[in-house]
Amino acid sequence: MTIAEADSLARDRLSDRRYYHTQCVAKAARELAPRFGADPDRAELAGFLHDIFKEESDAVLLKTLGTSDIIGDKDLARKHALWHAFAAAEYASEVLGLDWEICDAIRYHTSGREGMTPLDMTLFLADYISEDRRYDDCVRVRKTAERDVHEALLEGLRYTITDLLERNAVIDPRTLDAYNSCVRDL
Repeated sequence: MTIAEADSLARDRLSDRRYYHTQCVAKAARELAPRFGADPDRAELAGFLHDIFKEESDAVLLKTLGTSDIIGDKDLARKHALWHAFAAAEYASEVLGLDWEICDAIRYHTSGREGMTPLDMTLFLADYISEDRRYDDCVRVRKTAERDVHEALLEGLRYTITDLLERNAVIDPRTLDAYNSCVRDL
């Protein structure tokens, strides 16, 4: 799949607002990729595909997920905010035929995970700091990314965990694992 094809697929599947976000993430991913040691073309491709299931119904997400591990896990089965990422990764693998690295970056762009690959880190941070994001913590993390992308990744994970704690929301264990992995790698 080419970047242009991924862009077109995102345009066809998403509202104007979500498509604009997707364009911003793809651009940020291309820019961040070399700093994480990831391929810019693959990062941009993943950026265009990361949210292609974001606006789908639960029924469509569940059908796409099929027997995915997200449904077998009682906490994740209730964590709807992650479903779109898993469904997009399944679609990218099964329908688009993309390789595991791109699919995993899409799958974990919201939660992160332990031992994130350079592409995983690129997409996670690009989604967090894309230019369409305006909340205070995002602006701070974007500034940190200008000098140190690994510190910015850690800040993004820290904010995600804190936000979930403050909302009494379920925290995906992969997010905690990603945070701990980043701290150990400092």
